[in-house]
Amino acid sequence: MPTINVTSTYAGDALKKYILAAIIGGETLQTNGISVLTNVKYKRTIKKIAAVGVVQAGSCEFSPTSGVTITEAVVEPCEYKVNEQICFEDIYNTWDSADMTAGLNAENLPQSLVDGLTEAYTGQFSKEVETMIWQNLVASGDCFNGFEFILKGGVTGATSAVTVSNVVTLLNKAYALVPAGVLKKAKSELVIFVSHKLLSMYEMNLATQGVNTSVLAGVPTLYGIEIKAIGGLSSDNMIVIGERANFYVATDLESDFNQITLLDMRQTTGDEAIRFIMKAKLDVAIAYPNEVVFLK
Repeated sequence: MPTINVTSTYAGDALKKYILAAIIGGETLQTNGISVLTNVKYKRTIKKIAAVGVVQAGSCEFSPTSGVTITEAVVEPCEYKVNEQICFEDIYNTWDSADMTAGLNAENLPQSLVDGLTEAYTGQFSKEVETMIWQNLVASGDCFNGFEFILKGGVTGATSAVTVSNVVTLLNKAYALVPAGVLKKAKSELVIFVSHKLLSMYEMNLATQGVNTSVLAGVPTLYGIEIKAIGGLSSDNMIVIGERANFYVATDLESDFNQITLLDMRQTTGDEAIRFIMKAKLDVAIAYPNEVVFLK
């Protein structure tokens, strides 16, 4: 009887590692300080508390000012999946056969191949998640709205086609729109999201001036704020400035829905193939859109 045993299902900490890598492996969520909610099984409420005008003149009576406002934002992660299939013939042609058990009826896929396939698919998933985070649109059939749609209710301004000569002007235009309350925060708590093209234009501009002080320890900055180049923006000309912790992403590492499986189809349908199945959840939110600048 054949002793084929190549089916592999990740569970526990291994599953969490790969799911989390897929969700936050993109550039946006690799940004230090982004708020990642990892155990949202159904939905979670983000409480937003604002206090204004709470100080008043002293008196004998207790007289509340009603200066505190509590509002909410809700994240409800949507389900996403990856279903892919690889022919065994392709594996034989590309993988070191020395790592595979001899004999067609007694072969096992090496763990290095299982890990390689898993990392390849989760890596591609993270790239697509990067785009979803910013560009998803419920009106177009997506499950949740991305940051770009949410930020339409924030501090917005018009940008233009970025060039080496105007990139600093555009960055200064965005910086000038940042609310005073946000500027009070430590520069390390803020972030500027731009496209890779815009960042390259900025670096070229500084180079033409003989200036390289924007890069500290390999991190490009503007007035001490990190400039983070990402691939999820729908336009190379967009600029986003805000507090890092204001950007939320939600997933669920504990749900039964989350799954990564490599399934040998020779044991079921008889097909000479391996199927890769991955399931995960995702949603995003911005707690205070009116504290984020969006040049679009």
